[in-house]
Amino acid sequence: MFKRDPEKAAQREVEKAEKRRLRDEAAAQRATEKEALKEWRRAHPAEATLNMAALLKSWPSSKFGETGLGPVQGGHAEFVNAGAHKGWTATRLVAGAATLGTSAALTGRKNKGAAVINVTFGNGAAQTYNVTPENANLRAANQYVNAFNALAAQLEAEAAQQ
Repeated sequence: MFKRDPEKAAQREVEKAEKRRLRDEAAAQRATEKEALKEWRRAHPAEATLNMAALLKSWPSSKFGETGLGPVQGGHAEFVNAGAHKGWTATRLVAGAATLGTSAALTGRKNKGAAVINVTFGNGAAQTYNVTPENANLRAANQYVNAFNALAAQLEAEAAQQ
């Protein structure tokens, strides 16, 4: 009934083959880039630590020593813990005493104090991040700052050697 045009069919096959070739080239390039990043991170273990800590919060992660806000090299981070802790507030203590401890057991302690991370990147950009005074967040913030400074020092040392 219907006759297929052999020229159009051949042209479609050529187009499909070209798309397949481009897709395979892109996949090979992504695999090469992924392997290069793995190798770089093996030589720079502080970046993996930095990125693990950054998963908990919206702190900038790094790829080849570059963040979205600037390079790590030449940067510095500091963790300012201004008495961040969990504490009992007067309201919660009074409510706990009035209900014989029932409400105090249900509501728990409130976050008090403040902690921040001050990060200065290699391009001069500076950013401040607030840290909630929960043990996991405080630990992650401290880990982030230590990893950031270690990576910055390692990158500075590598640049000095070249």
